[in-house]
Amino acid sequence: MYKLNEEKMFFDVADGQAVVINIVTGMYYGTNALGSVVLERLVKGNAPDEIEKAVKNLDSCPADIHDRLAAFVDKLIDAEILVTGETVPGGSEPIDQCAVEDFELTLDEFAEVQDLLLADPIHDVDVEQGWPIFKEDEKEEE
Repeated sequence: MYKLNEEKMFFDVADGQAVVINIVTGMYYGTNALGSVVLERLVKGNAPDEIEKAVKNLDSCPADIHDRLAAFVDKLIDAEILVTGETVPGGSEPIDQCAVEDFELTLDEFAEVQDLLLADPIHDVDVEQGWPIFKEDEKEEE
């Protein structure tokens, strides 16, 4: 159904926390624990319906989980993290109950290191000034 938008995004999961970096804009995204599990399965190509089955098997799963998952997928598509792709079998495998805090699925967006992520250390260097040369510095030289 979906896959990572590899033209724009870098994705990794470390210690159960998903991080996605937009290599075009320098924005980066983080998800909470359940969001990380769901995102990881979506990136693998698992169908949302299969992932929903796994979530519904967790203790205290809320009745509106279908709507929550759909809204989360919409956010991932709107952020251009996911694009359509082929469906891969799987996704309904059990989820560790520890990955669930309150069944919220969050996608947080950060811009703090945008300049650093977009910097080009090979080309944005000057013998006298050093690295990096930001766009404002280039305008002053002209």
